[in-house]
Amino acid sequence: MKIYSWNVYCYNREVPRVADYIRHLDFDVLCLQEVTPELLEKLRAMPFHLSYHIDVIRLFWRGRTEHNYVAILSKEAPVNTGNLQFFNFPFPLHTRAFIAFMSLFRWSFVTERGALYIDVPFKGETVRVFSVHLTLWGATNRAKEFEAVTGHIEPGKPTAVCGDFNVIEYGPMKVLNWLLGAPLREGMPWYPERDLFEERFSKAGLANPLRGKVTHAFSRSQLDHILLSKDLVATTAVVHKETHGSDHQPVSVEIARVQ
Repeated sequence: MKIYSWNVYCYNREVPRVADYIRHLDFDVLCLQEVTPELLEKLRAMPFHLSYHIDVIRLFWRGRTEHNYVAILSKEAPVNTGNLQFFNFPFPLHTRAFIAFMSLFRWSFVTERGALYIDVPFKGETVRVFSVHLTLWGATNRAKEFEAVTGHIEPGKPTAVCGDFNVIEYGPMKVLNWLLGAPLREGMPWYPERDLFEERFSKAGLANPLRGKVTHAFSRSQLDHILLSKDLVATTAVVHKETHGSDHQPVSVEIARVQ
């Protein structure tokens, strides 16, 4: 089984190229984040099974909103689908001021964030695959959302948790955590979010076969993940070079068998 995950970037100006890349991609399951309505319509027309759920509603000035989606394409029909809704969180005054300034660069407040999973057949069993986009708004909130995701993992069911986790590893960029409402300690360059998340992965019984690889050049970080339960064995774990207008690189793993 080949599993891909890709944040296609909600402001991507190359949607036709993105759609063409997906159409010709060799995958069994493809998880996507930040899917726009324009791309979603193109996904509907593809010869795959499509599941989707709200990723985020972006709130701009003067009441304008934009909807993005998490989606999963699969060659085999899912035997079950589910979704979860994340919590909303408050925005302190300095965060409101920061977003007001960054609105010049199309930043916005967000609400109604969620995630998606499907159960797909694989070698006589079913594998649960999540498409997840953890919030950019601070490490503590990311951790809470990740815990909400792991709450939908069934003991004994092979599982892959895919998506953009927004775990910032590059020290100077960690100030973004504080600017977006997190406690000041999370904005310090030495805040060990990667180590803390790896501990959470281990506690949840999940392995990170892409660990140590950079999937987002600007933040010099592994933002994108395909986590595997211990009963899944990955033979390859790849960060692909093509971005097709996104700021994230697609990632993939190939699973040879279920242990």
